[in-house]
Amino acid sequence: MNEASQWRFALAQQLAKAYAANPKAQVVMAAGSTGRGSADRYSDLEIDIYWSAPPTDAERRAAVAGGGGVLLSLFDYEEDEWAEEISIGGFHIGTSTFLVETMEAYLTEVLHEYSTAPLPQMRLYSLQHAIPLVGAGLVERWRSRAAAYPTALAHAMLREHLVFEGFGYAEEMLAARDDMLALADIFCRVERQVLGALLGLNRLYLPNPTYKGMDELISEMRFSPPNLSARLKHAFRLPPLEGVQLLHSVIADIFALVEAHMPEFDTRPYREKVRQRRGVWDHAPGSY
Repeated sequence: MNEASQWRFALAQQLAKAYAANPKAQVVMAAGSTGRGSADRYSDLEIDIYWSAPPTDAERRAAVAGGGGVLLSLFDYEEDEWAEEISIGGFHIGTSTFLVETMEAYLTEVLHEYSTAPLPQMRLYSLQHAIPLVGAGLVERWRSRAAAYPTALAHAMLREHLVFEGFGYAEEMLAARDDMLALADIFCRVERQVLGALLGLNRLYLPNPTYKGMDELISEMRFSPPNLSARLKHAFRLPPLEGVQLLHSVIADIFALVEAHMPEFDTRPYREKVRQRRGVWDHAPGSY
């Protein structure tokens, strides 16, 4: 754990004691970059909490106050989650708060229904990377289940991301026209799909939909194209057509990796889709 993570982790321990004073708080974890030990000067602190029963607003306020924090925002329940924004000495802390039964449901949704939806996958990624401060036994049981990443889920991730939406039709046209706003949007979409396909191939859960912290994520992968991070970044810095060609070379590497390490998955329809090109017409049809 680096120095920036250490003092953030001490704050997490301070707040965890306050949450643990309520027996309904079954699990408290230091999450995000602090939990991974990779925080930097820009990092806030993320804390994951799992309650056995819905917390009241009074219970949430009491935990913040007991941990020496100042409550900035107390968010209503939405999309399975409560959240608080907290300040300690001006430093920002955010909580993601769920029920224990919600994590159980997420495990079922991902491991047995093969869901590629961001929210349950993000919870499982956080579960695997956070540091438990309260409820370590329950966390270990959850982690044991999450470690069994099913092949059917890997296939579902590949089916969703190998389409490389945006490529295989108009990317060369946009590059030739120097239509950079539209092309940059496609580059972002395709690069996220590159990473999404690699998550499935490497049996990793989605950390966040924007792929913030890309370099750290790529470092977790057993299988990835050579110099992947540098190539994905460089695509935006090259002349447009060269950027398109670079991303096509990355896509070709992705197909080769899937075929080498997951040969039962049929990449042919995805390869064919990416080979398609928009027609180019210099003369009227039938004119010579």
